[in-house]
Order: sequence, then structure tokens, then C-alpha cells
Amino acid sequence: MPLQVTNVQQREHVFVSALPGLEPALEAEAGALGLSPQKVEGGVELTGAPGLHQEANLRLRTASRVLLRLGRFAAPDAGALAKGLAGLPLGPVWDGRSAPRLSVALHRARFKGPDAVLAAAAKAWRLPSVERVGVLDEEVSEGLTLLVRLEGDTCTVSADTSGEPLHRRGYRQEVSRAPLRETLAAGILVLAGYDGAEPLVDPMCGSGTFLVEGAWMSQRKAPGLQRSFAFERFPGFDAAAWRARKARVEAEALPAPRSVPRGYDINAGALGTARRNARRAGVTLTLERQDVRTLTPPAGLGRGLVVANPPYGKRVGEAEDLPGLYRALGATFRRAFPGWRAAVLLPEDPGLQRALALPEGRNLPVRNGGLRCRLLLCSL
Repeated sequence: MPLQVTNVQQREHVFVSALPGLEPALEAEAGALGLSPQKVEGGVELTGAPGLHQEANLRLRTASRVLLRLGRFAAPDAGALAKGLAGLPLGPVWDGRSAPRLSVALHRARFKGPDAVLAAAAKAWRLPSVERVGVLDEEVSEGLTLLVRLEGDTCTVSADTSGEPLHRRGYRQEVSRAPLRETLAAGILVLAGYDGAEPLVDPMCGSGTFLVEGAWMSQRKAPGLQRSFAFERFPGFDAAAWRARKARVEAEALPAPRSVPRGYDINAGALGTARRNARRAGVTLTLERQDVRTLTPPAGLGRGLVVANPPYGKRVGEAEDLPGLYRALGATFRRAFPGWRAAVLLPEDPGLQRALALPEGRNLPVRNGGLRCRLLLCSL
């Protein structure tokens, strides 16, 4: 295979990753934005004009990370790998001074481990050594990080354009004892068909992640407006063009949500956290202290979406208390929200799903913090 490189000054090829189970939500979201996504394992691929990686980082609520493809080539051995790496067009993303770090993924490759890849990179770029980082998921330090993926004899090299994972929007500086990633909350709302205009209620809202994400969707506020990105440190970065892009996107936001999300929780401390998170996010929420077992929403809300992430018995509470809580939650859903749609994130425990006793609906596999879960979507 000859070296195939991306001329990022003419056309960009981007891979956008998503949490397991959220690929359909990411595809739907990117399609609604006119980005013409192609769903692949782990996310979607996009092709477009220069600045596409910036647009994806700024706008996509369900994305975990945005990788800018730099090139693909055959690498049957270390010599071919070094030659291919040396031929990559790194100028737009690397100034040649501080060494890039590599995240290495090997799939049926001939290399026995990542050390050979690091050595080939050091040879290609005439560096004393190259540092390896783990999976691009949590902390990412300053400087350029490249993902080198070897699958069989094919090597694909991408630049991380996000930096910190995209679930870190900037507003959630406090969390409850069982935090839900912002990207997962947004993905659940997308999969549940939330349109931003209908009522949204979370009867166990904790730190308010579902509610803030719903308010931003309702307000059409892009999720990346309050944070920075790795691409802002690229040598080819055009700060004026980025400011203009952000200004255009910010101008699309409505001054307030079309429907103010409503949350309940028995824990006063959690409600305080939700209020402060909402304030940092610049949104209005209606929050009230009520027990899910006796919850009574106000009359006249109209039908909408009720969403919940109840305890799993691993992070909050004791497992033996969960069946009773799930029975009470299901009873409240049926009593207080007839005719509404429901979205509930559950552990992979058939007994708890039976205790919830909600009508049959879609049952989708997702992951929450590494835990295998099911997303139940149904009509009440």
C-alpha cells in the first residue's frame, strides 16, 4: 500500500469516537448537523472542508474524542513503519520542537508490543525517544498526541484534536456520588428522541447532568463553547478563524431553553450541586426536593420525557435495597407520568428490570463508567 496522506489544508478526514452503545446517537446527531457521517466501529467517520475537526469538537454532544487522520500506509516491519511515519505531513499539527506522544493500538499486527513502534517513531523523526501514553480517555497533558493504529500490515496515524475528553464541558466542577458522563447523558436523550421543546423530568436528578444537557439541547447551545481544545495549540491554528467560528455557533443559541427541565431528588446536597452546575452552564432548571417514592409533579406539564439513572448497588447504597427502590421508581413512573416516554439506565440485572415493571420497549446495550448497562426506552 502506498503512503496515503491527508492534505488538511484542502480536505479533512476525521474519526469521531463515542462511548460503546452511543454510535447510533452520534451518527444521528452528526447527520442532523449536515456532516454526512459514516458509522464505523466505535464512532463515525467524517470528511469535509478544513476546520471540520473544530466543528466536530465544538458541536457534537455525544462525541468522546475527535481524531484528525494524517495518513495510512503499509507497515509490515519496523523499517516500513519508520519510513511511513517519516513521510507523514505533520507540519499543521507539530512544530518539530517538543516530541509528540504516541498512543499505540495493535490489532493482529506483526509487532510484539508498542516499544517497537516507539523506536520506529523516534528513528523517523530523529528524536532521542518518544513517550507512550495509554488509551486516549482521561488525562491528556500539554503537547501533541498521535494515535498510531496498526491493524495487520496497515498503519493509520491520527492527531488528537480534543485534548481533555469531550464529556468535560466545563460546567460540572462538582459531581454526585455516582456521576454520569455528560456525553452519555446527551446520548441517552438523543436515543430517546428528546426534541428540546417537550417537558423533561428527572425524578432522581443527582448533580443534574441529564437536566443541564437537556437544557443545552433545548437552548441549541453547542457543548464546546465553554472549554479549550488541543487543536488550539497546533502550529497551523488560525485563532481569528476559530473566534469567528465560535461566534457563529454561539449566535445560534437561544437565550433560554424552550422548555425548562425539571428535577427532583431526596438529597438536598445533590440539589445544591445541580443548582451550581446549572449556574455555571448558564441555564435555568426547576429543582425540588421530593422522594421518588411519593413524587408528584405539577399539573399541566403536558407529555414529555422522564429519564432516570437509578443506583446500581455498586456506587451508591446497598444492593439488597435496590429491588424495593426499583419497584417504587416504576410505580411512580406509571402513576405520575401516564402517556409519557421513559428512558432508564439500568445495570445488567434482569431482576431489577423486572422490579421496575415498565412496559416493554427498546433495550439497548451501553456502558457507564466501564459497567455494562442497558438503556430501557418505552412509552408509559
